[in-house]
Amino acid sequence: MASPLVPRPARALAALAIVLLLALAGCASGPPPTLTAQGWAALETGDWRTAKTRFAEALRADDRDAHAWHGQAAAQLAGRDAEGALRSLGSLAKVDPARFQGPACETYAGALERAVMQRIHRKQPGPALAAARALAALEPDRRGLDRLLGRALMAEADHKRLRGKSGEALALYQEAAQRMPAELDAWVGAVEILLERKKGKEAMRLLEAARRSHPTAGVIRTLARQAMRYRK
Repeated sequence: MASPLVPRPARALAALAIVLLLALAGCASGPPPTLTAQGWAALETGDWRTAKTRFAEALRADDRDAHAWHGQAAAQLAGRDAEGALRSLGSLAKVDPARFQGPACETYAGALERAVMQRIHRKQPGPALAAARALAALEPDRRGLDRLLGRALMAEADHKRLRGKSGEALALYQEAAQRMPAELDAWVGAVEILLERKKGKEAMRLLEAARRSHPTAGVIRTLARQAMRYRK
């Protein structure tokens, strides 16, 4: 028996509208986003923790998913895990070299830069310098590279000098001075080693170069007086 409250034509139109809405909803929903897509979506909003989880799940399902390796590296870098990011990028380079050298290049550069700073802080000067040199080869004109590489050179030079490897330390101090002329300690370290070897002429040449960046530094005058004793 028909309802006396709703006319039959209206009920038919309402039913048709519901059918159309359901059909449209089904078309609009489509397949659910993949784990990798969910990871990138989370990363776009700054939620690197969720992104890491989604990328890890994606890689457990398919460890050749290049987009997931790239995303995991980006999420790890966002979480300041430079070493983890470098490991993920190493895996990416194996499964998709073109992506590693292309879209992931900036992630790689960022991971190297952070790795340099973290390794210096952890007193790992050799690995820090290796990362700095890799960054210099990748982006020789990168902003701040000279200072970053200079710091790594200084850390490794100090390390070598403490272990009695003065020849290697001298070369590193000199390279650091070229990269960072404003870093007085680089000049001083090189000159001190030359004076230990009684090479006054070479020491004076370095001190003259150092004086251009540090015209009033008292330590340069002190070292110059010492160098004069060995000058021949």
